[in-house]
Amino acid sequence: MASDYDLFSSFQDAPGSVLFVDTETTGADTSQDHIVEVAFLLAEYSGVTPLGSIGEFSSLVRPPVPVPPEASAVHHITNAMLEGAPSTADLQETVRGLSERAAFICAHNLPFDMAMLQRGFPGVFSAFTENRRIDTLRLSRHCFSDIPSHGLQALRYRHGLDDAILPGDAHRALFDTRLVKALLDSILEKDLTGATGLSELVEFIARPLEIKVFNFGKHKGCLVEDTAATDPDYIRWLLKQEWLPVEYPDLYHTLLRKSGQNGNHAT
Repeated sequence: MASDYDLFSSFQDAPGSVLFVDTETTGADTSQDHIVEVAFLLAEYSGVTPLGSIGEFSSLVRPPVPVPPEASAVHHITNAMLEGAPSTADLQETVRGLSERAAFICAHNLPFDMAMLQRGFPGVFSAFTENRRIDTLRLSRHCFSDIPSHGLQALRYRHGLDDAILPGDAHRALFDTRLVKALLDSILEKDLTGATGLSELVEFIARPLEIKVFNFGKHKGCLVEDTAATDPDYIRWLLKQEWLPVEYPDLYHTLLRKSGQNGNHAT
């Protein structure tokens, strides 16, 4: 563990407190895979100005299944390293104590981490509703729409974030948690969102993103703009599907704009 839980004991709920989190797992399937390492960093903000970190906590986590070698190749956590590590049940109350001290939760690709945390620690993260979630992956896509990669490590080098964090290993939970905070602080310092508080930042992140390429269907891999011009019947058909705004809200809003419907459902 990176630090004692007592580091957080004197901190009470604050409107600008953010719990940064990262999970390393046995795989990418949030319905079946398990946490093998988790890290939390609690920090305080005044508006969108960072006031400093309050403390950190990290731990290896013993999963109920062996770690596949393909997963170990990413985070370099092996089954031997996990012998004697606590289970998620062992960490439940410690993690609950951390979550109760934060007003917002933040991660890079937060939906993945939230899904893993909600499975691993049932009920602990239920207070973090959509208006309390900060996803730096989505934030980066809003702020730097033209760059080729929004992966955390690519952003680390693009924005020179190493100067803002302690040395560590990529794809280890605590290092990546520190990196996420450095990324968020870098974006906030540049004032790229217009937000004056964290709730406004969440609203900015929730705005529809412009989707440039289809990732499913008969036009998978094709530019949305080209498809809208060459196959408008397909676009009209898509917009009539009830699942589209639910499962692909960003694509839905992109297609509405491309088809000139200005937010109205296709008929």
